[in-house]
Amino acid sequence: MSKALAWIRKSRGSDDDIGLEEQREVVTRLAHELADEVEMFDLGVHTGFSSLTRDDDSDVIDQNEDVLDVVEQLRSGEYDYLVAFDDRRICRDGYLTIITYACKQGDVEISYVADVAEDELTHDMHRLFERVTKQEEIRKAKSALQRRRENGYDEGRPKWGTTYDADGKYLVPDPETFPDALTAIEMAESDEPEYSYRDIVERTSIESVGTLKNILDRRDWYRELAIEHGKL
Repeated sequence: MSKALAWIRKSRGSDDDIGLEEQREVVTRLAHELADEVEMFDLGVHTGFSSLTRDDDSDVIDQNEDVLDVVEQLRSGEYDYLVAFDDRRICRDGYLTIITYACKQGDVEISYVADVAEDELTHDMHRLFERVTKQEEIRKAKSALQRRRENGYDEGRPKWGTTYDADGKYLVPDPETFPDALTAIEMAESDEPEYSYRDIVERTSIESVGTLKNILDRRDWYRELAIEHGKL
């Protein structure tokens, strides 16, 4: 089951203003389109600057314990997606690079509702175009997902070690990576010798500990797919 974190933040205003209401609506909507389960990380009105650019670090974003905790969860692969309105709603200075790197470590895909343009006019026009385009994309995605469900097909990103069949309907083992998924499960369940997550990542083609955790959380699913296709 895929999982998304909806990141909500605004630098100025009040907790109940229209900017935050819009974020909560559109960011959560996109997150639900991407993942089966969605958690909201709502900072409300909170500075987006960190101690990297502010001398007074008493209230900056990288001193917020909740932010530090959620960045660590991203790093450990707790989520499949990080969703925000745009990059500046996550952070407004170099700390964004640290958050982005944490996502890379945890194999987390970052998705934005809109991008930030450099000049105000382009920004406003782009935002309007982006919103219309995104609504159309969401409508098409919903229709496509509904058709797949009605036909009993798999949906979403292929799980690690798998790929879609030639018709694009069902997940099947990827001949190059699926064996490593089974090896990882076997190593994780081994008593002698005992393997750490880092040991398993280093001895297989699995890219990160976060990806490994996702595989182990779905170990029964991997075994069923292996049996179905004669891999066990």
